[in-house]
Amino acid sequence: MITAICNVYINSEEKFELFKETFPLVYSISDNWLIYIRGKFRKNVISFIKAHKNTKQNCVFFTNLFDNDWVKSTKKMLEKAKYDYVYVFLEDHFLLKSLIHFKQVISEAIDTGIDYFQYSAHKIGVPSNNSEILFPDHTKFFFTYKFSKNKLYELRKLFPRFYPFALISVCKIEYLNKILSLENKFSFTIPTLLQVIMEKLGIYYPNNRRLVFSLNKILSIINVKLRLYPLSTPFNLERSLFDIEENLLPIRVGILREELFANWDDDNGFDDSSMIKRGLYPLSLKVSNYNDIKFNRKKKQYKLSKGSTSKHRFYPNISRQKNIPLKYIKLIDGRITISSNKESYNLLPGDYIVIAANIEHYIHANLDSKYIVKLKY
Repeated sequence: MITAICNVYINSEEKFELFKETFPLVYSISDNWLIYIRGKFRKNVISFIKAHKNTKQNCVFFTNLFDNDWVKSTKKMLEKAKYDYVYVFLEDHFLLKSLIHFKQVISEAIDTGIDYFQYSAHKIGVPSNNSEILFPDHTKFFFTYKFSKNKLYELRKLFPRFYPFALISVCKIEYLNKILSLENKFSFTIPTLLQVIMEKLGIYYPNNRRLVFSLNKILSIINVKLRLYPLSTPFNLERSLFDIEENLLPIRVGILREELFANWDDDNGFDDSSMIKRGLYPLSLKVSNYNDIKFNRKKKQYKLSKGSTSKHRFYPNISRQKNIPLKYIKLIDGRITISSNKESYNLLPGDYIVIAANIEHYIHANLDSKYIVKLKY
């Protein structure tokens, strides 16, 4: 039904652990996985994938492609695609619905001829509750509309953060190949320092993309392109409303009615949208591996009278929260129960526990109690 492409860079234990959590959730979505793993954890990741059922039939593993050119590698991988649609797997996005639900969404996208839909970052782009202004067609899982170049001006005003192509996508392979072909030019990556200077001068989104797009129109005469990101990353493929080539249009876009995936750490500019800030990650309240964690020296002792309950949830208010905020609780006197909606732990005097502070939790006093709290974030 759909091809799945997995061209990812796993170069840290953290990324590998994320992969081990997210890949099994979606593996059964396709029997045509195109897989190229880069980074020092490459062998670990491939071994993990091969431990799943039917990988010989369902997976095509690539080696010795172009580590420094994501586009070139992906074009080569797509030569082995069996289907007309592709799901772009990213290891830091979690499927929130059932696999059956995801399959039904994809099936409807294919049946209704949707060219592209964004499967994650539900609040970004065209939020479903704001889509009525586009007078879309309605299906069970989508609002759909035809996006043509004569709608560019209107969409830029209404939904400036909508991307006609984002990596978090399910789309027709034909559409993806068109975008890949547009990247087939001699290129220069704009140095990070120069991009910082541009921002200092007030040239940030969307004006940075608008400027680079205008310069690239001129440079196209000599088949040269400026890029915002290194060639080894996939981000140059993304198209905003301010730098999309008109020859990619029109396309039929799907807007999901309900959230399907979520990023674990990135809010994309919308507070409380990442899984960490919503208390959806990690999956367990209790943290087991904390021996090497150094907590802030600051601490406070609290009192809670018998029968009382206090509700807690903490995370720093920053755009990208990569570290799980931790909470150390040690009972001095009395008896308390610490619980979330999935688990609970009883503490006696002298007992302590380390929990994920971002997960909503309750401290209930079974007796008059005193306890100490420390935080790490």
